[in-house]
Amino acid sequence: MIHLVTDTTAYLPPEIAKKLKIRAVPLKVTIGDTGIDENQIALEDFYTRLAQVETTPRTSQPSPGEFMVLYEELTRGGDEVLSVHISSGLSGTSLVAEMAAQQVAPDRITVVDSRSATCGLAMMVRVAAKALSAGASREDAAALVRQMTQRYTGVFLVETLDYLARGGRINGAARFLGTVLHLHPLLYMNDGKIDGLGLARTRKRGLQQVLDEVEKRVGQGPIYACVTHILCPEDAQALAEQIQGRFQCVDFFVNETGPAIGSHVGPGFIGFAACPVLLDDRGGV
Repeated sequence: MIHLVTDTTAYLPPEIAKKLKIRAVPLKVTIGDTGIDENQIALEDFYTRLAQVETTPRTSQPSPGEFMVLYEELTRGGDEVLSVHISSGLSGTSLVAEMAAQQVAPDRITVVDSRSATCGLAMMVRVAAKALSAGASREDAAALVRQMTQRYTGVFLVETLDYLARGGRINGAARFLGTVLHLHPLLYMNDGKIDGLGLARTRKRGLQQVLDEVEKRVGQGPIYACVTHILCPEDAQALAEQIQGRFQCVDFFVNETGPAIGSHVGPGFIGFAACPVLLDDRGGV
């Protein structure tokens, strides 16, 4: 049997994770002096607590021990593991997972750096899960994910860059600081890191630019797709309807980004990740 592992920054809807039997190792969030697994706190509570402290929240990857315990459990009896994680440009999670894999069963565990997070990572994990369910080998499913890391795009709209600036997670986006008082920054995943893409005068215009930018990158053909948001479900639903009417979505779902990423992008964050379908049958996996 081949097991699929990711981390909580995929933010897979629980029903999807359960159906596809995907295990997620939690990242940690520290607010003030309190550290917690990010999947143990609701977003509303997280931002309420965040407003009550002066210090910037800290996030950290799982420990090698957590991965080792899970990998030992899953590989017992000769089973294999495909482990797909948040971009190494944003977190040390993939490196920690690889270290643990080498200690437990390097010949039966494959770790893949998704070069993405949240909706991009979720999309890749879901495609990998369906590939494995359809009979793909661990090597073939890993190769599929690696192809997706090279061809996917993720474009996001944030209300402010303040959260990214405080968390030290901006790259070229820094050039927009000081100019975004009344504007909405657009960001994208650039070589596994967050970078600046542009500015929109209104949120409505920004969401339109998200659609246009993704279409420029993935074209008109069939795509795998996912929308993500933080505490703006109405906007996410409206964006999802536009995407499904405009693109040929072979696989599509919506997730909600949690505290580990949310601490860096803030409420009102919304994004769209897409990747051209890589299989000839265009039926997904």
